[in-house]
Amino acid sequence: MNSFTRDVIRLASQRSVSARNDGVEECSVLVEKMLVEIGAETKVLRRDGAAPLVYGELKSTRSKKTILFYNHYDVQPEEPLDLWKSPPFKPEVRDGKLYGRGVADDKGELVSRLKTVESYLKTVGEAPCNVKFCFEGEEETGSVHLHHYIEDNPELFKSDAVVWEFGTVDATGRPTVTLGVKGMIYLELVLRSLEADAHSSYAAVLPSAPWRMVRLLNMLKDKDERILVPGWYDAVEALSEEEVRVLDEQPFDEVSFRRIHGAKDYVSQMTPSQVKKALVQRPTGNIAGIWSGYQGPGSKTVLPKEVHCKMDFRLVPEQDPAELLEKLRRYLAANGFGDVEIILESMEPAARTPYTDPFAQAAIRAAETTYGQKPRVDISSPGTGPLYLFTRRYKVPSVDIGVSSEESAIHAPNENLGIENLRMGMLWVGETMELFAAS
Repeated sequence: MNSFTRDVIRLASQRSVSARNDGVEECSVLVEKMLVEIGAETKVLRRDGAAPLVYGELKSTRSKKTILFYNHYDVQPEEPLDLWKSPPFKPEVRDGKLYGRGVADDKGELVSRLKTVESYLKTVGEAPCNVKFCFEGEEETGSVHLHHYIEDNPELFKSDAVVWEFGTVDATGRPTVTLGVKGMIYLELVLRSLEADAHSSYAAVLPSAPWRMVRLLNMLKDKDERILVPGWYDAVEALSEEEVRVLDEQPFDEVSFRRIHGAKDYVSQMTPSQVKKALVQRPTGNIAGIWSGYQGPGSKTVLPKEVHCKMDFRLVPEQDPAELLEKLRRYLAANGFGDVEIILESMEPAARTPYTDPFAQAAIRAAETTYGQKPRVDISSPGTGPLYLFTRRYKVPSVDIGVSSEESAIHAPNENLGIENLRMGMLWVGETMELFAAS
């Protein structure tokens, strides 16, 4: 086992579930220690009620340019435990893969950046350019304090380019360069109809909170998945000719995509070409969880007093989360649901780097050099992260490149990281640094 894998195991063995503040502080201490071990100058930023942000910096005389690596050391909850083949926080190597919670998202990526820079220090004495590390502990809960850290310490996070948290190779081993992320509004809807649960026989005369929620949700989207809130699509722009060309050229193994996700078909019977465009430029309205009433074994005839529904709305560039949230409030009120409580958990706008940007092109060329084939270029990830805090504030480009794969089971049981993907991804990041520093 190489030292890179051992360090991923070391970090992934430390719990850091931000959703329940399980081991987050202890993990931040370990992350700072790992930064110190490679020779970085460190700072641990703190705020009341927030997870620590671990910052590191290394200077180089080879270039005046600075690359900032953003990663997070927190992870998703490990449940359901019964589906894991090995304990989630006792990482285990099987058949060339490392299994454990966080080995791909995002501790493997975090370690890969540290070890890439360390490799330069041990071989040539310094990195190709100046390097900054921004490792936060709340990404999996919406990065709710990251903007405060940046506002309080604006000079720390200045750079010429950002390497974002993750990167993938597809099912065929082809690397993927991703140039942005969608935005998101994450909220909880709470609808109450009674002061206490009632006997279900009274459903003949008493209002049902779950049925009202069903009617509410039914008026949010039509059968073709289009969101019905007035004005929701006003700011959505068509893809540019260059973006359409890149998407058309993008390889897409739609059979493998459906197989990985266990899907028989796409919504609205989309074609593979439409799927590629939707993942980049189609806003979504997703029910992430819904619960009410009795959910135990056997029967309990109950009329629930309330119902809860968690939703995430993915957004594309130019859509304003705050503006859309207000449109949603007005829409619900106008349709008889003004009493519904909306609990906002997080929101952030989309961010995207142009395909023609020199940093994007450096990552693309580096992928060709490292893997011996042209990478897939994703105009945007269908996922979300606080990328806008860097790209908008500092007006810098960003790319997602790294060591994970489409089959890493991120956020799921048996999350995994291929050992060879780890090695190749590190070479890719290093080559990108070299090309950008020399450009």
